[in-house]
Amino acid sequence: MARHTREDAAVTRTRILASALQLIRHRGLHCVTVDDVARAIGMTRGAVYGHFRSRAELLGALLSCAEADFAARLAPLAQGRAANGPGTLEQALAALLDGDDLARHVSLLAALLQHKCGDDCELCPLRARVLAGVETLRATFAGLLPAPGMAGLLVAHLWGLLSAHAMHLAPSGLSGCAAALARLYQGPDVPPHPALSTIPSCRPDATFDPALLRDTP
Repeated sequence: MARHTREDAAVTRTRILASALQLIRHRGLHCVTVDDVARAIGMTRGAVYGHFRSRAELLGALLSCAEADFAARLAPLAQGRAANGPGTLEQALAALLDGDDLARHVSLLAALLQHKCGDDCELCPLRARVLAGVETLRATFAGLLPAPGMAGLLVAHLWGLLSAHAMHLAPSGLSGCAAALARLYQGPDVPPHPALSTIPSCRPDATFDPALLRDTP
């Protein structure tokens, strides 16, 4: 009988999470079951339950991945490595919009935010975690804006950009939008953060189409 190591278990767990995330993106959270996740990677439902005791635990693990991705992007701010000065907002927005990692979580987060509680609710605790994360992001932006009350609107604008990317309505690498978005909320006289010159889409000579920002939900 084959022995399963911790490394084997970790690889299998990663496969299960990747399968669940992909199915949720394609079908929506409420149309995805543990059976679907198992079938997509050639496993049995019992094998999936060997790693996650319930569907709620599986979804909670996916949410933890999303939380970790957002936290990693904002780590320089949280750890005080980025001074709260000119260009800091642009740097934070560029980090949140760069690449595809955050957009892949949109379907899960949207479904949890739209969840309406039933009699036997497994999703309400997860929805509460999403709402707490949104509030943390709003508070972070409020500390970077000359008008803190605009932070909620900026969070909504950022969500629209990530959602557009998730639905293939905007290209990957949206960090090129960061400068325009920062000027919109912080004013046009704020110089860009020097660290942004290392990101190709944020260089001064990078091409940016204003319609990308204007036409995004």
